Amino acid sequence: MPHVSLEHHAGVKRLNAEIQVPHPLISVVIVVFRDRDELRQVIESILPHKNQSMEIIVIDGGSDDGTVELLRALDPQIDYWVSEPDKGIYDAMNKGLEAASGEYILHLNAGDRLRMVPWDALRKHAEAQVDVVCCRVLIDSQVEYVSRTGLLSRIDNTWHHQGTFYRRATHLGYDVTYRTGGDFDHNQRLLKAGCSVKNNPCVIADHQNSGVSMVDTGHREIFRSVKANFGRFYLMLSWFRFKLIDIRCWIRRRGKTPTAVV
Repeated sequence: MPHVSLEHHAGVKRLNAEIQVPHPLISVVIVVFRDRDELRQVIESILPHKNQSMEIIVIDGGSDDGTVELLRALDPQIDYWVSEPDKGIYDAMNKGLEAASGEYILHLNAGDRLRMVPWDALRKHAEAQVDVVCCRVLIDSQVEYVSRTGLLSRIDNTWHHQGTFYRRATHLGYDVTYRTGGDFDHNQRLLKAGCSVKNNPCVIADHQNSGVSMVDTGHREIFRSVKANFGRFYLMLSWFRFKLIDIRCWIRRRGKTPTAVV
């Protein structure tokens, strides 16, 4: 079994007191564990967009692969980082929330690249105290994920996590008992609480479907969240939706099966 460091390492470079902005507009939170090279690429995609209205926060789970050395090398560009053992991805994300000081939180992790930031729209939404701003994400360099809000949000995840800006003041935190569905559960709790949502047509990030969420082979955590937040009726609708998706995928695979040559 690989060695997991129990040491605590941290670096802090908060915004200079001379800057007139009391808090940054955006806190970009990155969580990572033993993925130094990918972390470097994520940060390099963010730096061209960084200014006094953005801070970068990195939460590492105590990696022993050179991640700490990389973070120290990038210390001038990172506003806050820590490397220590955690209880999983959502525990790490909660640590990032606690460290953040921005008006909005944006999560970017392994496999993600920041393409642009809709600064003007975010400033406008911040003045109006909009709780959630949903943007588009390009998945696997091919599919444009368009966020939606409505009835479907009660039975399926319709906000892409890497394209969603969450207002820090109304963020509810993540339930660490989820393995991959904590972001969906958080979205549902926000909707249940009556959060305000605005959709933005900008594609702000690239995402590769190879992260921890791809390990989950079922929909159990989605069903768990739906049942907990909206009850059994919506659980039934969610089950039927995913069953229909499974059937469509099966039909699509059957259609691509080559005909046997006799």
